[in-house]
Amino acid sequence: MKASYLPRICASAALVLTAGISATAHADQFIGFAQPGAPGSWAIEAFPVINRSAGGNVRAGANTVLAYFSKTGFTGTTRDQIEVWAGAIPGYATPVGGSETAAGIASPNIGLEYYYNVVEPKGEYGSPGYTTFWTSPTLMIEFPNGNKDVSGFGAGGNRYAYSFSIANYVQVGKWGMTFTPVGLYYADRARNATDMGNGDLRRLRGGLSLWFADVAAGYQVSPSLWLGLHHIYSIYSHSASDFAESREGKIGPSMTYTGLAKYGVFISANLNFGYYHSANLPHANSLTMALVKSF
Repeated sequence: MKASYLPRICASAALVLTAGISATAHADQFIGFAQPGAPGSWAIEAFPVINRSAGGNVRAGANTVLAYFSKTGFTGTTRDQIEVWAGAIPGYATPVGGSETAAGIASPNIGLEYYYNVVEPKGEYGSPGYTTFWTSPTLMIEFPNGNKDVSGFGAGGNRYAYSFSIANYVQVGKWGMTFTPVGLYYADRARNATDMGNGDLRRLRGGLSLWFADVAAGYQVSPSLWLGLHHIYSIYSHSASDFAESREGKIGPSMTYTGLAKYGVFISANLNFGYYHSANLPHANSLTMALVKSF
């Protein structure tokens, strides 16, 4: 049986506005993603992200979307497919500086993903001779959330933002790898001004952030379970930004479970441990998940 993971990048784009803004555009790949969904199907997809810093601050949110997968793509066959979605990110952040707005909504968004089977499957699924390769360019647009607060979940999200990446999936036998070599995320200027002190009002811009080597690779240890490793390296506010650049690298175990596929349910998770962070960014670990129900 061919696994049909509903593949979308988890983008948690909540911005924290304190002394500055750090665009936490967080994209996690999961083992088996970048493959198409069931032709002509709908799906509810949630991508929880729980991030805890060394100081005990917690940020939790889940980009939750309604997605549709086309029956065929530009080839007129199931060799390619188009996915469209719309959603937003409800979440919570540990209050900062006496904030009473810890909960909020970030990043109302729409997206488009195109899947193409570059190398069509050879051999029986999971057999030593089984080989396949999918690629899927993805574009997402985020809209202003109307939040003018200076802290709490959703603060700094009153702006447009855009992300683009190309995910890929390769499977040979029981080994599978989903990888995004590089992803781009641009946060435009806020629609509201922030008081920087002494009446200095500015519409701040998050600018361009990037992520590299977003890889989830593993082995099919049973017909319904993949186990492996995930890695991602992020650069926040790299350029065209009003804030200082910051960097972090994370790595940790990864899993995908397909034992509920007959119910249209797929579960993936990464437990990410920080192995590097720049001096202006606290050390943090995170749990990211993909919870999908197709119908």
